[in-house]
Amino acid sequence: MRSYLTVQDVEGIHSQVLEGTGGLPGYLDKGRIDAAVNRLHTGYYNNVCEEAAALMESLANNRGFVDGNKRTAFVSTDIFLRRNGFYMEVEPVEAHNLITNAMAERVFEYGLILECRFSVDLRNQLYSRSL
Repeated sequence: MRSYLTVQDVEGIHSQVLEGTGGLPGYLDKGRIDAAVNRLHTGYYNNVCEEAAALMESLANNRGFVDGNKRTAFVSTDIFLRRNGFYMEVEPVEAHNLITNAMAERVFEYGLILECRFSVDLRNQLYSRSL
């Protein structure tokens, strides 16, 4: 059975991200965070990799927090995957550049994340498993 993050989990992650890297606390719209977290419960996604991409996209693009949305999206996605026995194989600078550049170009979306963020081996493993 899959282990999902809650809104409270993401709020805690956000607090830790700001504590470690700086930024302004607070919400722009707490409902946006709720929508991002609960998007995974729609039954639309085929596996944990697709759910992770959806979580990252929604947390980053919904901008529910005043600051730290991209960092929170990345860390939350990493924790979601680790809770479910997987991890992202990515260098921090590479991840930062992808997220920052794609957000600036307004192309940070599910398909791009799914293709770029998760290794071929991970995708093959996920698609071959019934999760």
